Amino acid sequence: MRALNVFELKEVNGGFGPAGAGFGAFVGALGYLGGASTSGNFSWGGLASATGAGALSGFVGGPVTSSVARFFLPRISFYGGAGSSV
Repeated sequence: MRALNVFELKEVNGGFGPAGAGFGAFVGALGYLGGASTSGNFSWGGLASATGAGALSGFVGGPVTSSVARFFLPRISFYGGAGSSV
């Protein structure tokens, strides 16, 4: 095992950023819409709340760098929301 230098440490740490916030907002909104589409309980306040929570968690967690995660997270969120509302 070896010590990481400063540049390597920045790569493995989570980062704050608008890219993560945008993706988090997208995933949060998609999860809410998945649940609302099967339950029939849609509200603009609920959508705003889910979008805001996703944006905040994405901002703190940093941008998603894995293309696999970018592909699957919105789908998991949508179908998870839909499945929990059935």
